[in-house]
Amino acid sequence: MDIAKKFPLPEFTLLDGENHLGEQLEARTVLMHLPTNTLLEVLSVFPEEMKPYEMHNPFGFVFHNSDGEDENHILLLHHTQADADTLADIYTKAAKWYTNYALWIDEEIGNL
Repeated sequence: MDIAKKFPLPEFTLLDGENHLGEQLEARTVLMHLPTNTLLEVLSVFPEEMKPYEMHNPFGFVFHNSDGEDENHILLLHHTQADADTLADIYTKAAKWYTNYALWIDEEIGNL
């Protein structure tokens, strides 16, 4: 049996830190790019608050939320098995994936 075909995994997923030990991620947002075992932390950071993160080589992105406001975010790399070129592509895809996720969450909240 081909496990990958029978039980396919998504390219990106969110880590859920809640378990029998309590909330392990303490409301943090961590994405995983499964094909490359890349772990990225997502932080909402205003441009004037970037200084502490600069040494970590953050990938910055801005998206327009459902209220039409700009939201500034960064991705911080925890771990990867990707080479530099692949990682550059993953950052772009992850920013797009997270933007779509955040807009979906906004829509779900709006439907309550």
